[in-house]
Amino acid sequence: MTGLDFFFAGWAAAALLMLVAWLVQWRTRDAGVVDFTWAAGLGLLAIGYAWLADGEPLRRILVAAMAGGWSFRLAAYILRNRVIGKPEDGRYQRLRAHWREHAQLKFFGFFQAQALLTAVFALPFLIVALTPERLPLPALVAAVSIWLLAVGGEALADRQLAT
Repeated sequence: MTGLDFFFAGWAAAALLMLVAWLVQWRTRDAGVVDFTWAAGLGLLAIGYAWLADGEPLRRILVAAMAGGWSFRLAAYILRNRVIGKPEDGRYQRLRAHWREHAQLKFFGFFQAQALLTAVFALPFLIVALTPERLPLPALVAAVSIWLLAVGGEALADRQLAT
């Protein structure tokens, strides 16, 4: 598969995932599920690209672990702190009220736009998964260090925000 084939396959997978999320939203009347799905979708694409691409194996393992770890931590946080047992986010309540009888159709378009953005934002993961060259050790150490600091900082910020 070419990089373009991977991109379109990723977009199709994200569109299907967002379709399921939109159906959940329709049933629950809570569009906040889009935030959870977007975060989880990025990790799923990163893992899928790492699994299916033919780039250097260590790069693929790292992109799956790092992007997947970041994504699933964020998705779990959103699900736990903003979706399950919580009222619909005010942003989506305002959209629902503004769109009135067209809300479901417009939410469908909104969810599908999120699918396209998921595919676009996952492009760096695809590029890494397709790259055949080995990662030099200093670059590997720098990448993992930056990732640890960034994800740790994000988790700390989420905890502080929650309190």
